[in-house]
Amino acid sequence: MTAVRPLVLVALAVLVSLAGCGAFFGGGDSAGSEATITPADVPTDETRAVEKTGEGSYWGNVSVDANRSAVTQPRVLELRPNCERPPGLVVHIQVLALQNNDPATNEGINTTWQFASPSNRGLTGPYSNFVRTIESGFEPLLNATGVRYGPLDRDGDTASQPVTVVNRNGTTSSYRWTVRKQDEPPYEGCWMTAGVAPA
Repeated sequence: MTAVRPLVLVALAVLVSLAGCGAFFGGGDSAGSEATITPADVPTDETRAVEKTGEGSYWGNVSVDANRSAVTQPRVLELRPNCERPPGLVVHIQVLALQNNDPATNEGINTTWQFASPSNRGLTGPYSNFVRTIESGFEPLLNATGVRYGPLDRDGDTASQPVTVVNRNGTTSSYRWTVRKQDEPPYEGCWMTAGVAPA
């Protein structure tokens, strides 16, 4: 019985000491600390249902500033197409990848290339052409300091979303991102980019 009492006291001491460390585990007051913006979570079944019924868009009307962070960059740049992602999330992944592009490796451009549909790749030509196209015609998307997503418009297997980016000089550029659900292997059922046009 006397051996149990010291163990109980040690356990209580550990709990009390951890209670004051809430900030280390995501709790506590975050006032005064700089928030890190990470990519949005994959939608739940409820948010997917909203997209399918057309009652609203989970991925529309979002403003994101200062997305570049040590947390965002590796997570976004490692993503590849899968058929679980809704169209708005596919747009967001690519915009974030370009926003976090490393000019030395072009990892952000490569991530965007991975999400380009086979027909889109056929139009742009090989990857080297795609890189040149992004760097010359869509340069404002690279390392933008702010992004505004407009409402997602969906019509069957095609969806489009306006995207406005802000560069370091405060200049804004607008685009319309169009994605389509693919109907042929190996991407059958996946939302991929059909095209991006200045708006």
